[in-house]
Amino acid sequence: MGYFDEMRRLRRQLLDQYWPLVEPAVTRLLTEQRTPLTQVQIQAVSTLISERFHLGKVDGAYLEMLIKRLEHQVLGFPGGEKPSGSSAAVRYITIADCEGMTPRQFCRIIRQLFSQFGYQGECHEEHWLELRHTQLAKTLLIDTEVENRVIHCKDLRWLESRKKGNPNLRAIFVTVGSFGADVIDVCNQGQVELWDGNQLGALLDRVQLPPRSMLD
Repeated sequence: MGYFDEMRRLRRQLLDQYWPLVEPAVTRLLTEQRTPLTQVQIQAVSTLISERFHLGKVDGAYLEMLIKRLEHQVLGFPGGEKPSGSSAAVRYITIADCEGMTPRQFCRIIRQLFSQFGYQGECHEEHWLELRHTQLAKTLLIDTEVENRVIHCKDLRWLESRKKGNPNLRAIFVTVGSFGADVIDVCNQGQVELWDGNQLGALLDRVQLPPRSMLD
């Protein structure tokens, strides 16, 4: 076994050892938000493990596998598993597909995405949604942008104003593009969750929505 293979084996062995100590906190987060972890949240878990247990580096791919398995247990979605008995490639919605959608189609995709985790609601004005969990007392307000561009402070004003009027509301801005430094460093101040194209793309890869979702 080569040096790098041996190091990877040791990192995964240590992660298996420490994961049970972190799993309850990740479970609570999944139970509370009722959606899979974003890439930012996964990175935060990786940093927590690295710092708490003094690990120089966490095997990211192995950690994602552990998190995906936990998401399947807590949220009850396939989490990337392929249908048994089928060797044919299965087509799912990707972030590249989203970039070619109309605002209404993209809004439907986001609605279908959250419906996998127990949220129901409608699209409004082709770009925003108000969703409520079918069992938990949780409400989401989601603003969407299907154009692949940089989102700035002015784009968040409407969502921030709604959030300030209802502190119990979970507000999310979802875009296939990215967020400018002004949004990240200055204007948002934690009022709105930011989901960029990378985070959305990773989530779509894990949930695997069929193409018909844009029509539902």
